[in-house]
Amino acid sequence: MAGRYYYDPDLIEALNEQMREIATLTQSMTEEFVDGLAPTVRWPGTEGDFAEKAGPQERKERQFAKDTMFSIRDAVVSVTDAMQSQIDMVKHRRDTNVEGIDQVNSTIDPNGMSGGDAGHGRR
Repeated sequence: MAGRYYYDPDLIEALNEQMREIATLTQSMTEEFVDGLAPTVRWPGTEGDFAEKAGPQERKERQFAKDTMFSIRDAVVSVTDAMQSQIDMVKHRRDTNVEGIDQVNSTIDPNGMSGGDAGHGRR
């Protein structure tokens, strides 16, 4: 494998926090959008030919627009949550490995592995 792999969980977490802010904005936009739709419910009318023909299509399009907004919001939130899960996993793995290395290093002495001079160390 060529190249070098580098992962900075703190940097990724900072970027993920920006995504979280976007998710919050998306939530607000969705709520404002749905609230903005409410006054338009009667625009096609409630009686007559046009209302009968346009009403069902308008309701269908209104629901489609709402569903789209909710889907976008849910997608942004899901991506943010998934990324945080990955960041937490990497941090846990890193911390566990560093702890293991520290434990091994603490058992090594100049004369060999935690046993004093057992004839295996250098003199």
